[in-house]
Amino acid sequence: MLIREMKKEDIESSINLSIEVRVKTWEKYEKEVYPRKLLDEELKLYSYDTFLRFIGDENRYGFVAEDDGRIVGLAIGRFDQGGISDLSWICTALEEQGKGIGKQLIQKVENYSKEKGCHKLFAYTTPNLITAVNLYLSSGFVQEAFLRKHWHKLDFLIMSKWLE
Repeated sequence: MLIREMKKEDIESSINLSIEVRVKTWEKYEKEVYPRKLLDEELKLYSYDTFLRFIGDENRYGFVAEDDGRIVGLAIGRFDQGGISDLSWICTALEEQGKGIGKQLIQKVENYSKEKGCHKLFAYTTPNLITAVNLYLSSGFVQEAFLRKHWHKLDFLIMSKWLE
């Protein structure tokens, strides 16, 4: 398993993986609470231009997990002012989940964020995404906040990890 920086050649695979994982997790965990219309709007964001922004920008990052030439996971995010790293999206191919790929991606993001002078890494998720919540908890994150009826009147969690 190779965890490396995302390249332009990875974008198409990253889009396809992101859409597949997002739709399947919505069907399994969020269908009853997260409106399909919002999911459809979210899926439009998984575009070439969106992923391109995370390549070669000193204020953003993108990493992929590659196994035998196939992209099986990815993590993208950005640096906020004041030493904060925002892990905006992380996913692992459905058939590869539970093998530690997500943890390896988070470790790469942590190390890179530390190199950039960040003291904190955080991610938003919904309480319904059990696999994401468990990944964050098992990677040393804590639930820092519960945002009741936040975006689009949906509940969200802020999961955080201090890097110092």
